[in-house]
Amino acid sequence: MNYFKEQSQEVNKVYMTKDLSRFNNIKGNRPPNPQHIRRLAHSIQINGLLQNPIIVNEKNIVIDGQHRLLAAKEAQSGIYYIIVKGYHLKEVQTLNLNQKNWTKVDFMEGYADMGVEPYVKLRNFIKTNNEFNVSTCISLCSNLTSKSPFFNGNKFRKGMKTVNLKQVFEEGTWTGKDFNLAQQNVDKLKMLKPYYNGYKRCGFISAMLGLFVNKNFDFFDFLNKLKLQPQKLQDCTNVSQYKILIEEIYNYRRREKVNLRF
Repeated sequence: MNYFKEQSQEVNKVYMTKDLSRFNNIKGNRPPNPQHIRRLAHSIQINGLLQNPIIVNEKNIVIDGQHRLLAAKEAQSGIYYIIVKGYHLKEVQTLNLNQKNWTKVDFMEGYADMGVEPYVKLRNFIKTNNEFNVSTCISLCSNLTSKSPFFNGNKFRKGMKTVNLKQVFEEGTWTGKDFNLAQQNVDKLKMLKPYYNGYKRCGFISAMLGLFVNKNFDFFDFLNKLKLQPQKLQDCTNVSQYKILIEEIYNYRRREKVNLRF
C-alpha cells in the first residue's frame, strides 16, 4: 500500500470557472465542428457540467477542448480546465492527429440522436437500404440529379443561393426533400440488380436519377427491354456514357427512337 501511495503525486490541478471569456483559441487550429458543439451542448443541458477538463497553457490559450469550450458557452455552463505551461500549436497538432475524423455517419447519428427529424428519417432510410452507401442515400433523399441544373457535385441551388451540401449536412441544417420519392427511386434501382451488378455505382445511379425525371423515359419499359438483353448493361466510366448505353437499350426494337440524353 505504501508503494502505491509513494507513486501517486499531484501533477496538474483541475480548476473550474464560469468566466469562459478568459479563454482564447490558438491560431492555426482546425475549424470547430458545429455538429459536435451542438451535441455536446445538448448533453450539458441534460446532464450538467462536463467532467472532462479542457487543457490550456499559461496564457489561457486552449490547447485541447475547443469544442467543449464552445459547447459550454452555448449551454451557458461553467467548465473544468487544466493549465499546462509551455504548450503551443505543436501540441495542438499532435492531439488532433490522434483524434478520429468525423464521417457522414457520425454527423447523421449525432443529429438523429438529438431528434432532428430529417436525420432520423435518413437513418431509417439507410437501415432499409443498407446496400447503398451513405453519400448515395443523402443524394437520393435530397432528390438531387445530375440532369438538374441545381446539382453540381456537392453543391446545389436553394433559391438564388448556391449551397454546399456537405457543409449543410454537417451543420445540421440539412432537411432532405421527398423521402417517399427517394424510396420509390431506390426500389426501382433494386429491380435492376438481376441484370447489372453495378446498379450501386455512383455514375449509374446519377444517370438513372436524371432519367427518372425525364418525361420521355418509362422505367418499366426500360426494364422490359433490359430483360431481352440481360448482359447489355455494363460498367461505364462516366454519366454520359451510361446515358448513351441506356438509350441504346431503351430503343432496342423500337421503330421511333427516343432521345434520352437531352
